[in-house]
Amino acid sequence: MKSGNMATSSILLFFLLGGLTVAAAAAHGTANDDTDTIRLPSDGAKSPKMPTEKRPWKCCDDIEEQPARIFPPFWRCNDELEPSQCSAQCEVCQDQEASPGRLICGDVYWGADPGPFCTPRPWGDCCDMAICSRSLPPICRCADEVESCAAACKDCQPVESSSSLSEPPRYVCHDWFRGEPGPSCTPDEHK
Repeated sequence: MKSGNMATSSILLFFLLGGLTVAAAAAHGTANDDTDTIRLPSDGAKSPKMPTEKRPWKCCDDIEEQPARIFPPFWRCNDELEPSQCSAQCEVCQDQEASPGRLICGDVYWGADPGPFCTPRPWGDCCDMAICSRSLPPICRCADEVESCAAACKDCQPVESSSSLSEPPRYVCHDWFRGEPGPSCTPDEHK
């Protein structure tokens, strides 16, 4: 057999086997199979709550954009809450399997601003030299050398410098933070 005929035969065999696989899968599926059936609210399925234009949370550390690449985006806060907190802030509260007794807000917010974070930035309110990932929200750390680290910083390291001993030591907070790094500490001189 020539190589051209062999390739043609292989392609035909591939398509024949693919068609048989699809036919066999269709023969085994039934209309009563719940895994392949789309349930509509008129069929008794519960529809998810429509997104609100008012944020149901005051602040959120674990914010999730759903789905990505639309504007304004939909946001969901996945912070774990006590049952009393969740019922006070949200219309829909969902059990958190990883932490029994804790709930997450099932509400979805539609808008450009997901709101502030609850946890303060470990380096303080501002940063001049931020290092951030390109994720949304970004994961950042601040490389500013300061006289002393902010109280929220857990990993404050002294900076090894070649300066004289007469200058006070400088420190850098090596904590990572999920969220925007905050405004610049130094005013912009180019305005």
